[in-house]
Amino acid sequence: MKRLFLSVLFVLLLLDGLEAQRRNGLIGRRNTSEEYIIFSLGPDYCFADTKGSPFNESPLNNMDVSLGFRQRFSGDFGPGILGYKAALNYSNFTGTDGSYVQRGYSFKTNVLQLAVQGEYTYQFGKRYSRSTPNAIYGFIGAGVLRSNASLAGLNPNNYPKNNYRYKPTYIAPVIPYGFGYQYDLQNGFYIGAEFCWRYTLSDYIDGFKPPYPDSKSNDVMDGFSITVGYRIL
Repeated sequence: MKRLFLSVLFVLLLLDGLEAQRRNGLIGRRNTSEEYIIFSLGPDYCFADTKGSPFNESPLNNMDVSLGFRQRFSGDFGPGILGYKAALNYSNFTGTDGSYVQRGYSFKTNVLQLAVQGEYTYQFGKRYSRSTPNAIYGFIGAGVLRSNASLAGLNPNNYPKNNYRYKPTYIAPVIPYGFGYQYDLQNGFYIGAEFCWRYTLSDYIDGFKPPYPDSKSNDVMDGFSITVGYRIL
C-alpha cells in the first residue's frame, strides 16, 4: 500500500511540474484547463454475500477516504466540459448474517483502489463576479482494487467449507460510476458532494463465494462522500 501511495503522489507531482513548465513558457501550450487536488470522505457500503443489510452496520466501520487529481478542459463540448479524475481510495467494510443465525457469517474487509474516470461537467448559476459557481457532473471509469478480508463464523456442520470458495486477499478490476455536485468558494477552494457506485469484477470483496443460488452476482460498493478541492491551475 505504501508503494502504491508513493507512486500516485509521484504522478501528481509530475503533472504539476509539467504545468509549471508550461506556465513558464518551457512547454508551448495555451492554458486551456483547470486542475484540482481533491480530498473526499464519507460512508461506503459493500453489498456482498452476507444476509444482513449493510445499512445496519455502523457508518464508522464502513468509510471511504480518497485523494485525487482532477483536470477539466475548456473547449466546445456542447453545454458541458470534459475532464478526468485519477484517485487513490482506501475503504473499510463490515458485514454479518444478522438474524440468519444458522450460518452466522461475518467479515471485515479493507480495500485499496486506484482508478481513472472520465467526467462530463455542466456549470451554472451566478454569484457576484463569478458567473458559474455551481457545477454538476457525471462520471464513469476503470481501475483496479485489492481487498483484504478477515473472516469469522460459518458453522462447518451446516455449511461445509468445501462448498465455499475462500480468497481473503484478492485483486480485481473495478468500474466506478456516479454523479456529483460542487460549489466554488473563494481562493481556489470548492466543496461538494458525490454519489458513487463501484461494480467489481469479483465476488470476493467479503472474502468468500457461496455456492449457487446463494451467490448470483459480483460484489458492489456504493457510497456518499463530501469532497473538498483546491485549484492548482
